[in-house]
Amino acid sequence: MQLTGADLRVLQTVPRERLLATPTMEPGLFTLRASSWVGTVELDTVRVRVVPKVDDLRNVLGMFASAAGLADWSVRASDYADADVVEGIAELVLRTIDQATRRGLVHGYRSRMERLPVLRGRLLVAELAARPWDPWPAPCAYDDFTADVAENRVLLAAVKAIRGWPLPPEVRRLSADLMSRFEEVSDASDPWTEAESIRESPLNEHYMPALRLAAIVLEGAGVAHGAGDREAVSFLVDMNKLYERWIGAELATRLWPTLQVLEQRSVALSRRPRVSMQPDLLFREGGRNVLVGDVKYKLTGSGLARNEDYYQLLAYATALDLPRGILIYCQADDAPARHLTVVGGEQDLVCYPLDLGGPWKDVGERLDELADVVQHLRVPSYSS
Repeated sequence: MQLTGADLRVLQTVPRERLLATPTMEPGLFTLRASSWVGTVELDTVRVRVVPKVDDLRNVLGMFASAAGLADWSVRASDYADADVVEGIAELVLRTIDQATRRGLVHGYRSRMERLPVLRGRLLVAELAARPWDPWPAPCAYDDFTADVAENRVLLAAVKAIRGWPLPPEVRRLSADLMSRFEEVSDASDPWTEAESIRESPLNEHYMPALRLAAIVLEGAGVAHGAGDREAVSFLVDMNKLYERWIGAELATRLWPTLQVLEQRSVALSRRPRVSMQPDLLFREGGRNVLVGDVKYKLTGSGLARNEDYYQLLAYATALDLPRGILIYCQADDAPARHLTVVGGEQDLVCYPLDLGGPWKDVGERLDELADVVQHLRVPSYSS
């Protein structure tokens, strides 16, 4: 596509692994290449939309809701059959934040030290002794019960990020209502770090779906701003990560309590020096590992998974001393081979393509079938 110098300067603020422009032999003409990141980037003269490989946007929104822990997502799914992915995600996130905060914001105690005309908390005697000529206002230390806590700062940062996107009037009104709800909350200096530091508790458990979605928004809106007076208004989501989170959440629900599903658990590849790996899925039964899994959103048209994916799964199975592992792929037109036996080690590598097309109910039934396959593959019930 034709890109101006201003377009390229804005594009430079977007991380290269998300959207890359490669010059062609013709001046001003560039090839834009996307990876697994989908969404919208607003350049100076053109809006770039990267659409997911999943045909039905309603299923993408369902994946978002499930990965965030929403058992019943309230977005009007039928309205988004042909809508922009960013528009649909924006409304899903905002309505989830609205539902979490409708009864009031989470409050907590923050320690403060300041000089006050009236004594509050405890008097800082040491500071008075150090500055005896300055006794008033009195130096005090106290705990303030406030809504200005990490949970609310993260949600506010997500709402502000969404307000920068091109949105329809109804969604923009909802974002304005939420902004007024967070009036007493300050801006986070580093919302992504604060989002990672939050731990679930009885006080904030009703916030957790909204916080998980907010973390996805903050990651997707995180552009590396370059020098100059232009910024990229963008939102890009890594479908690889979303697909992994979604598969893990859905299988954990379906396999409990027979199997425990662990995600991104560190596994030692070597003895010394220690080299570790993190398989996407580790299935445990009675405290022992019974199956390992790897999840890939990318498609393949060759009839085989990419060699490096098989190598990776083989390394997991070997290090865990398991006779088999499973590769879970997004459905390809030319599906990878379902079964591969490794020469020498005799490990079985099973490839399971998951079709994400059609009604959401049908996708749920396919996930049920996948859970049955995992049950069948686990050691020692499976016989090759």
